[in-house]
Amino acid sequence: MIRRRLLGSLRLGRIGAILAAVPLACAIGVWSSRIDDNAVLRAKAVALTAGLTSASARIWTINDWVYHDQGFGKNHRYFIVPALGATPIQIMESGGDCADKSRLVSAMLREIGIRSGLVMIYPCRHCGPIHTVVEARSNTGRMVVDPIWDVDYPSANGRFLGIKGLAGTRLGIEHVADLQRHSAAGTKIRKMPAADADFDYAVGMNWDKNIVTRAAAFSLQKLGYDPQRLMRPQILEDPKLALTVVLIAAAMGLAMLAAVLGFAFPRMAERFRLPPRTDNRSALDAKRSVPAR
Repeated sequence: MIRRRLLGSLRLGRIGAILAAVPLACAIGVWSSRIDDNAVLRAKAVALTAGLTSASARIWTINDWVYHDQGFGKNHRYFIVPALGATPIQIMESGGDCADKSRLVSAMLREIGIRSGLVMIYPCRHCGPIHTVVEARSNTGRMVVDPIWDVDYPSANGRFLGIKGLAGTRLGIEHVADLQRHSAAGTKIRKMPAADADFDYAVGMNWDKNIVTRAAAFSLQKLGYDPQRLMRPQILEDPKLALTVVLIAAAMGLAMLAAVLGFAFPRMAERFRLPPRTDNRSALDAKRSVPAR
């Protein structure tokens, strides 16, 4: 009986290992592809910012390059999973809208050691987002750049403004209006709506989205963190990173399930196994098989 249990456990364990190996192998492949992509992003970012000594100058330069790179239409390409959207490399190759180009800017900044994240602009507290920009950490604080309009927001003291410095003010709207007044007729900035520079309801994460996000925001506040000041997690804007994490989680789940079944299944089988037959027919057959003296 013990031997049967061991054999059953080993058999289920082998099956579980085979099943877990499939998503694990896929995760390794996706991660390897991501490393190759990041090498391209890093090489381009390093080449663009060579000789620049301040983080703010590097942020501005990358934002300006992404603005001029390719078109501004929504990028419909994707890697394996359409819901995750285009990868930064695909955006570099084909362009994209505000969310796409912001994703590319943020990815390139991270490759040269500058922390950054996407920020969504909402026209009101319970409205849907209308625009996406990037907030990055410069040498003088946080700095907002907009790769779809090629805009940043300098302050009066020669520094740059982040979301906190722009929210609750008209500084962003007034700055864009000033750029529009001094730009040539027909330039793209002339078409920028004032709402794209209104940061009153701009956030990196929509913490009011559902009960899970609200609970997460409440927990962060209890731990002493301001959810509104946290940058958007990289996993939400890196399709290959997100897919890698999902595949690793699937592999771990399958391995754990196989281990549990391998332990429990032989015991359940033993518990519900029927006892050997001892009816009258069997007893009669046994009596007939005894030779006569």
